[in-house]
Amino acid sequence: MKILVADRDGRYAGELLTQLKALDDAFTVILAAEGENLLDAVRRLAPDVVIVDMARPDRDGLDSVRALNAQQMLPVVMFVDVDDPAFMEEAIAAGVSSYHVGGVAVPAIKPILRAATAVFQRMRGLRDRLYEAEEQIEARQAIEAAKRLLMVQDKMSEPAAHRFLQRRAMDQQKKLAEVAASLLRDRKNSREIGGA
Repeated sequence: MKILVADRDGRYAGELLTQLKALDDAFTVILAAEGENLLDAVRRLAPDVVIVDMARPDRDGLDSVRALNAQQMLPVVMFVDVDDPAFMEEAIAAGVSSYHVGGVAVPAIKPILRAATAVFQRMRGLRDRLYEAEEQIEARQAIEAAKRLLMVQDKMSEPAAHRFLQRRAMDQQKKLAEVAASLLRDRKNSREIGGA
């Protein structure tokens, strides 16, 4: 497991690095360069897990986590010294997988990392299923809209419109939804040109 430690003030990273390496040879612990943006550090070092340690809740640090999860989702473990329930909620919404107040004894970090990774994998699985469901809904809507268009403009019955789209999809070796979306675009463009 490759772990990136992003320590906001340098008070903890060195100690964590030494103790994690001593704890398990399977951990490769790397430090973000001083002043380096979290997103840049992740791109440069390609970690499996990110540990963000900050002395106090910091919205700038949270913006970095949010930007990271918008571009490349990774398990993020966050340690803060000050209990702030509102910040904790913001951190989790930003993509933090595991949030902890106060220092943690390094032997306890191993189950924390494993739990954070498991939570992250579950959330990513749920997100992927949501995207897949949204894509299926969009595909179904495009197909239904294309059929309605064919029924109105070309006076086809619903089964005939469906068969028309299926034949075109087979001829073009494309998915039914792609053909439907293309038909809708083409008809819209021809109406705009005709109306201009």
